[in-house]
Amino acid sequence: MRIFYTVSHLQSSAAEYLNHWAFIPTMGALHDGHLSLVQHAKEQGHSVIVSIFVNPTQFNNSEDLAKYPRTIYEDLRKLASIGVDAVFLPSVNEIYPEDGIVKSVHLGLEAESLEGHYRPGHFEGVVMVLRRLFEIVKPGHVFFGQKDLQQCMVVRRLIQQEFPLIQFNMIETMRELDGLAMSSRNERLTAEERIIANEIYQAMAKVSATDMVDSKIQILINELKTNGINTEYFNYVSLPDLVVVSNRAEAHAVVYAGYLGKVRLIDNLVFKELP
Repeated sequence: MRIFYTVSHLQSSAAEYLNHWAFIPTMGALHDGHLSLVQHAKEQGHSVIVSIFVNPTQFNNSEDLAKYPRTIYEDLRKLASIGVDAVFLPSVNEIYPEDGIVKSVHLGLEAESLEGHYRPGHFEGVVMVLRRLFEIVKPGHVFFGQKDLQQCMVVRRLIQQEFPLIQFNMIETMRELDGLAMSSRNERLTAEERIIANEIYQAMAKVSATDMVDSKIQILINELKTNGINTEYFNYVSLPDLVVVSNRAEAHAVVYAGYLGKVRLIDNLVFKELP
């Protein structure tokens, strides 16, 4: 497994892979969900490069940035064990050089609601770093996990508008046996909170399986609150625009975000094919 720390080293030493890589951008603290993206890419016969970069521009909370788990040596061990071809470990200055020109960010409807409302500036940071990474790595394919559904739709639009030669792949969310979506944030849950957290999935499953009016969804929200889960949003949405809709017939997915203790958890279930 080759490791690159600089743009120049990557582009000069792996020139034959440029425009052909299968690329998986991450912020590290890798779990089986990340590794499943690698496995999907390899099953398609691609050479795989993974980036690990904790992007400061997508954190609207400095405490979240400081607490984000950094497990680089364990991450590299996991990637080597499943046959990743290369890893890109850039510094902040490599991604955002002082003399570099940062393009303005133009976001579509996909970024306005839900996470866009509760995490102002988040998607601007996501688009900023991904645009830069796509320019550096020059992948032919990219793989993203469905758990970050709204981010996937934002990235899909970015690729359609600016990188039409890149093939976008969204891979189904990997879950624990009790249904909880795999996430690096799960490591911050206490043992008791970890048991409670699967109630989010159970509530989403009920809403995705049958049409529920707002009052019935509110009952589920109240039940979650009784168990210490404070909901920010719990809605049916249409795709790819992430517009909140009032019933299942108009929706493609149900989306959720809320706090359990100090840990913010997001999840979704897609029940209709993406248009």
